[in-house]
Amino acid sequence: MSDLKIPPMAPDASPAVDADFRLDAPGEIMNWLRELLRSQARIQLTTPDGAAIHTVLRSLDTPQGMLTMEAPQARDTLPPILSSDELVATAFLDKIKLQFDVSGLVAIRGEGEVLRAPVPLRIYRFQRRQAYRVASAGQLYPALKLNGADLPRIRVVNVSAGGVALQWPANVVPAPRALEELSGTLELEREVSFSTLLRVQHLTEGEDGAPHHVGCAFVSLAPTAARALQVFIDQAQKRERLMRRTV
Repeated sequence: MSDLKIPPMAPDASPAVDADFRLDAPGEIMNWLRELLRSQARIQLTTPDGAAIHTVLRSLDTPQGMLTMEAPQARDTLPPILSSDELVATAFLDKIKLQFDVSGLVAIRGEGEVLRAPVPLRIYRFQRRQAYRVASAGQLYPALKLNGADLPRIRVVNVSAGGVALQWPANVVPAPRALEELSGTLELEREVSFSTLLRVQHLTEGEDGAPHHVGCAFVSLAPTAARALQVFIDQAQKRERLMRRTV
């Protein structure tokens, strides 16, 4: 089904970043932990038995490979966490869910009680992609080239893991109707494209010759196409976070 075209991965790129949601490169792991520290995002620690506490990162000791978290005020909630052989940390950054195993957690008492544990060897990053839409940054890409020699190339207004929004020219008739299926090549960037089948979810007609707004859902995606879409959305989110930092 797919005629995916993806440029070769850069030699220094980590395949773990883009595949299987797993990050095991130490630099990438520390970058995400620094994001948790900077944002003070809430972290939930849970055991297989359902015991849970909420905490935040207090500090990162990079040379020693240790992280320090805040201890809960309700001290009676801590013993099941410290005694558990399996402990999972879960946190959210924007539209991204981070999850990692915590081993060797101990409580340290000083001026105040804190929790310390080794930096995880891997982090799992799950994209909450259905809620995140990548808006079009230009007129050429992304776009949908409809199948058929006489059919036009339609501008894509935004892209998500669930589908796309199209800017359908009023002079391209007939306009698609709800539940109609459209087949074509989705061109995310100049060198990234794949075949796709879309189902129209809704159409908002434009006034006075303005383009129609057509919302479509992916009917199916080949594994290589789904991966290319994941990478495209991930890169867009990274650029957005970088821009927010520099403002």
